[in-house]
Formats: sequence, C-alpha cells, structure tokens
Amino acid sequence: MKPANIILDLLRTYAERGTSVRNIMATGAMFGFSENQMRVNLSRLAARQIIENFSRGCYRLNGATDPLNEFIEDWRLGEARVRPWRKTWLLAFAAADSAPDQTAAIDRSNWALGSHGFRAVAPHCWIRPDNLALSHDDLEQRLQHLGLSMDTGIASNAHISALWQSKWRAQFDPQDILQRYQEALAALTQSLNGLQQLPRPAAMKETFNLGGQAIQLLAKDPLLPAEMLDPATRAALWQLMLDYDRQGRDIWADAEAGKPRAIPTAQLAFH
Repeated sequence: MKPANIILDLLRTYAERGTSVRNIMATGAMFGFSENQMRVNLSRLAARQIIENFSRGCYRLNGATDPLNEFIEDWRLGEARVRPWRKTWLLAFAAADSAPDQTAAIDRSNWALGSHGFRAVAPHCWIRPDNLALSHDDLEQRLQHLGLSMDTGIASNAHISALWQSKWRAQFDPQDILQRYQEALAALTQSLNGLQQLPRPAAMKETFNLGGQAIQLLAKDPLLPAEMLDPATRAALWQLMLDYDRQGRDIWADAEAGKPRAIPTAQLAFH
C-alpha cells in the first residue's frame, strides 16, 4: 500500500463524481499515512495530470479509460460472463523468440492471459475452455488492452482429441478453486454478521480488505464450465459479494460525493 495507490484506488470507485479531500485524507489515515504524505501525493498526481481538482476540495480521475478497472468490474456480471461449453478450447500462442529487454512486456502479457483463466501447456502456448461469453474479437481486444503482446494470437473453438481433453483439463484444479470459494463465503458471512457493530473506520478498512480479496477471486476466476466444476458455489459467492458491496458502499459513502459505485479496493496488480 502506497499513498498514491490508495488515492487512485479510491478515485476509481467514485468515477466522474470524484470525492473530497477530507475523504481521501481519512482513507489514508486508516492505512497509517499522514495528511502531509497524502497531500504531497495528491499534488504529484495532479501535476502529472492523472487526477484533477475539478472543484474546491474535490478530486477525480482525469477522464482516461481504465481497462484494468473495467475488467475488474465485470465480476458484477456473475454467471452472465459464461455460456454453455461445447467441449472446445481457446488457445493463445506466442512467437517463440523474444528479446531480453522484453521481459516486462512478456510478464504483462502472461498476466493478461492468467487473469482470464488461461493455463500454460507448452512454451508459448496457453489454453482454457472456450466458454466465455465474450466474442472472439472482444476477448482479443480486451486482452490486448490489458497487455497481451501483439505477437500472441488467439484461436477459438478448437476441437481436440479425448486424450488431449483429459490432459488439458488436468491443468485446472477444481477442488482448490472450490475451497477458495468456500473460504471467501465464510469470511464475508462472518464479516456481514458483525459489520454494523464496528466503528466506521474499522468497518471501512474491513470491507476494503475482505471485499478486495473476494473481488480479486471473482474477477480472476477461470470460470470453469459446469462439466469441470459445479458453478453453484461460485454463484453463491457472487450473490453474497453483491450484498457485501451494497453494505460496503453505504459505509464508504462520502458526505459530499455520495456512495461510490463500488467498495474501494486495491487494484489487481500486473503480476
């Protein structure tokens, strides 16, 4: 956690409405940062034109689209993000040779694929079930906006033999995924039961942390088809998180700006 990241994470959730300096200072204080540290970082971000002071005592992002935030917010779509599986696969394949100075770009490209449930099955080759509701072109465009290398191609609706079906399914661990759902469900349920009894700063911090963990799980979920993992627990987590988000937005409501469009949570870093 850094002051600049806290400011950006907070402003993303208030979108074009922005929020007050008072709210920004209070959020920084919750995470142990002084008012001076927060004001210095506000000034730096404004000087770089990443944020703007659009009215007295209020800031917002400087209007640029944020592909990462758009991807994260898709968790709200729940099961609408998938369609029935036809036992076909999505393949991503990259050029074999990369220059040594392209390490950061490769890491970013791999993050984009991993965030959408792709698994590496060979050097320069990743796969996942072809059950995403996005069209081929929309998926490719989104991945590129998130950092997918232009040297990486996407093939959809790939048919493979029964032997390879088995091998590729083995790249996923449904039981581990299910356990993560169950742990998140338990943590959110426990938090909801005690959230209204907490002092507001403690409740804000708890929803930031637990909500962020659940959103990360839902946003980066591989969204396995029902043939590989019963989606009932995933759907239950999604529904509970929608409720948790509603209550969290009430807690995070700012007197000047109103409710944020989501609980402020740390962005998923490209790693």
